[in-house]
Amino acid sequence: MKEVLNVGVIGLGNRGSNLLENCILPQPGVRVLAVCDNYEDRREKGVQLVTAAGQPAPRAAADYREVLAMPEIDAVVIMASWESHLNLACDAMRAGKYTAVEVAGAYSVEDCWKLVRTHEETGVPCMMLENCCFGRDELMVLNMVRQGLFGEVVHCQGGYRHDLREEVSTGREMRHYRFRNYLYRNCENYPTHELGPIANVLDINRGNRMLTLVSVASRAAGLHEYLLREKGPDYDAANMNFAQGDVVTTIIKCARGETVCLTLDTTLPRAYSRGFHVQ
Repeated sequence: MKEVLNVGVIGLGNRGSNLLENCILPQPGVRVLAVCDNYEDRREKGVQLVTAAGQPAPRAAADYREVLAMPEIDAVVIMASWESHLNLACDAMRAGKYTAVEVAGAYSVEDCWKLVRTHEETGVPCMMLENCCFGRDELMVLNMVRQGLFGEVVHCQGGYRHDLREEVSTGREMRHYRFRNYLYRNCENYPTHELGPIANVLDINRGNRMLTLVSVASRAAGLHEYLLREKGPDYDAANMNFAQGDVVTTIIKCARGETVCLTLDTTLPRAYSRGFHVQ
């Protein structure tokens, strides 16, 4: 086993720079050899974070293919915009780099199969970085379930209930991918925080699997109301028709008979909650 893991980091926005500073660089035996982002200021920040951690200045690349072409790099961590995850992850596996990709990772079932097929073709490991699977509360519940403290589990529920109106509405100014996603897509766009831990509880892909789902969205009103109040009627986005419904409810049926209820609620005023329940 190598004593030092050489890593390339792709995507240095808010999530990427935070993960680089607080999760990747503090790890013993990890050396960041390259940072990559489309924007120069983000690349410069990435270099500064690496050198501030006492490591040599990494290569700063605008094109991720430069990072994948570096033979000394063992692994890449992908934290770019949602829509770029699939191709970046597949290209990284084809380049022989251990691949870690932030959520969501894919936009469709076919995208998921493309990830699976690429892994099978290359034999390169690929992991989706769903941090809530390793949250203290979620691991506590999983341990309690496996010890039989809840008896037979028949239903789980969870949600991504998070007021993101400011983050979404300022997406163009902040160069954040959520703006265009909420403008053009209407879906359960962020299920993994709750569904990842639930999948562990229900033994998904460990003797159980999801069979069917139905997902419905309310109308979209929250962002329009927020933008009118905060930006005024002359602000162009205040008059845009956002596709993303304010509340999306998804019900899943599993092969062993359990059901799962997920809720996405990100464009109405509310406190943050993952609403993780096991019954």
